[in-house]
Amino acid sequence: MRIRHLVHSCLLVELGGRRVLVDPGAFSAEAVRALGPEVLSAIDVVAITHQHTDHVSRALLAEVLAASPEAVVVAEPETATLLEQEDAGPMGEGPAVPRGRTLSLAAGAAHVFPAAAGEPELRIEAVGGRHAIIHPDIPRVGNCGLVLRAGEGPRLGITGDSLEPVPEFHGIDVLAFAVVAPWSKMSETIEFLREVRPVLALPVHEAVASELGRPIFLRQSAALAPAGTEVRDWGVDGQVEL
Repeated sequence: MRIRHLVHSCLLVELGGRRVLVDPGAFSAEAVRALGPEVLSAIDVVAITHQHTDHVSRALLAEVLAASPEAVVVAEPETATLLEQEDAGPMGEGPAVPRGRTLSLAAGAAHVFPAAAGEPELRIEAVGGRHAIIHPDIPRVGNCGLVLRAGEGPRLGITGDSLEPVPEFHGIDVLAFAVVAPWSKMSETIEFLREVRPVLALPVHEAVASELGRPIFLRQSAALAPAGTEVRDWGVDGQVEL
């Protein structure tokens, strides 16, 4: 498994001979386009945790799907419905996703993609279900965390915009977690890590922090993480390989 961080919450995950692009939001547009046509044309799945524009940009998604005509969009149910509508909604301007290219995946459900040549099958499971509370006056939207796995290989969890300690994240091999967010405080992030105890925790969702502020959140998460959990920053190339 190879995981590449493409700014904020966007990840390019290579596993089981497939490429999965996770949460291609507006903050990540430049980094996604910089992947180039060779990589973009080989994307098999675009997985989206929820409808907020920092996690999915309709315009950027349209570019990705045009570059990779066979790619399937796996999305949280509310998000999947909105993507097929002409109204831009919270995801910015851009065309609707053609019907037949979206797969609605609710919490508790999973989809198995057939094995690529010589590789194990790819399983994507949705967990959780609701976005963290931003403010009581702001309606909560759907948010499905994800668990990706190829065959019996390592499991990758992705929280999206939630710190719900769902059972599927407990002891997981790798967890991409929101290290900072407008809807969280540092104590909640640390307690979340202490409860789920991933083997490796990778920080995402940090584009909302300044360059000076980001290290504070990362440093405290690493210092106060439970025994057995490594909080690791992305390398210069933004990649982690397992």
